Amino acid sequence: MERQFDAYLRAERRTGVFLLAWGILTSAVAGWAYGHWQGDLLQALLFSTCMLSLVQARAGIRRLLIARRLKRELHPIVEIAPPTFAAQELPRLERREQAALTRRFFEQALLIMGLCFALAGGLRISGQFLLGAGLGLCVQAAVLLTVTLTSQWRDSIFRNEIEREKGP
Repeated sequence: MERQFDAYLRAERRTGVFLLAWGILTSAVAGWAYGHWQGDLLQALLFSTCMLSLVQARAGIRRLLIARRLKRELHPIVEIAPPTFAAQELPRLERREQAALTRRFFEQALLIMGLCFALAGGLRISGQFLLGAGLGLCVQAAVLLTVTLTSQWRDSIFRNEIEREKGP
């Protein structure tokens, strides 16, 4: 069980580092380009990209801090008393699953909203501003949605391993 917990925390840290790096990189590039590129399309694209990249950077920092806290609090327990660890970890994973469902709903809504904006701008129903905002939303929401789905998959695998170790 200890090995699975370490692998889970390692994957959480990697996800946090990815989100933090992606958020910082895209906000830095968008911030630089926002001042240098002109036009409604690019201005909207860069603004929406920058705003969502700040959300991603915050999510990355939060994941890193939570992984550190879990290692500090639960690692001694998993070594000594795996049933106690399972009793504490399963409710946390259940809460995390509920939060991921809510997060996934909002990320899917952002993706659909971005597609609608891009479609409206692309069909010339609206100006280039909506096309740029839609493209920025689509890219960033797709990254967030991919991370959320991957995390849900990893959480369900870890929960199944805990339940298998715990027994009937």
